[in-house]
Amino acid sequence: MTQHAAPVTESASPPRVWDTRDVAPGEAFDYYREGICAAFMPLRPELGREARATFRAGVHSHEMPGGEQAGALNIVSARSHSVLRTGAEIASSPMPCWYVNLQLGGLCAITQAGRTVALHPGEVGLFDSDAPFTLDHSRRSGLRVASLMVPKSAIPARFAPGPHRLSDHPVYGALCLEAARALTDTAQRQGPLAGLHAVFLKLVGLAADDAGTPSPDGATLRIHAAIRANAARPGWSLADCAAEIGLSARQIQRLLAAEDDGFAAALSRERLARAARLLRAPGRRLGIADVAFAVGYSDPAPFARAFRAAYGLSPGAWRRGEG
Repeated sequence: MTQHAAPVTESASPPRVWDTRDVAPGEAFDYYREGICAAFMPLRPELGREARATFRAGVHSHEMPGGEQAGALNIVSARSHSVLRTGAEIASSPMPCWYVNLQLGGLCAITQAGRTVALHPGEVGLFDSDAPFTLDHSRRSGLRVASLMVPKSAIPARFAPGPHRLSDHPVYGALCLEAARALTDTAQRQGPLAGLHAVFLKLVGLAADDAGTPSPDGATLRIHAAIRANAARPGWSLADCAAEIGLSARQIQRLLAAEDDGFAAALSRERLARAARLLRAPGRRLGIADVAFAVGYSDPAPFARAFRAAYGLSPGAWRRGEG
């Protein structure tokens, strides 16, 4: 049977742990739907009967500082499935909240209030517990997500209905993402969460404050935010950028040209900057080819040439601190 993890610091609180390995394989999905999902607030997972035989899921739920009224961070790993929240689940929920999700693996399409937003790994999204929604994880073979339940009193509702990808925000998006990662990592280590939680809630509030309502003169900021959010996707193109932010490819090129820039150059800069950080990151280091793939290149050779042209060193020399 799954046991609570042991705390590693005096201030740490052990998570509540659920795992479908605690029940017979044929009962795993029902256990997840009827038992585990009660940890979040009422939700209704859906999966075809044939796929239920191989379904697996695990949840680590970390209570946030302040007790139950402060919400919880739920780290979920599972096989692909869909999740619904209808009027019935909303009516039986004890506390209205926002869901703030950090996608760690797989792909999640969030549909709410007539809008759909896709979260890829490394993106942060927000949606409302008090309006029906669908989470579709079926486009990839599995999922891993850190879902923070935030009481509505902690973040005023000053943004448009529906899901929002907070990591796209031109000012606070990158900070939201780093704070979400830090909160998740610290929760998994059972470190102290109070300071990180407060910082993250502040950043979420700032990013959500004008979510979905960019200023009329903020088109260039939206372009750069989209590039930051999507740079690591192999094959992501000018046409993809145009479709995502609602501008034509010609408009994007014209706006960037006004800054003596271009789409390809801006995308390459973002990818190479990420590569430079990865190459010198502490801990276990990725191989050069793995770094290339991680930042959006489909072939290590063009990556190495582009890196040398931009930094004056090969990726290996940069890693060794030469130059």
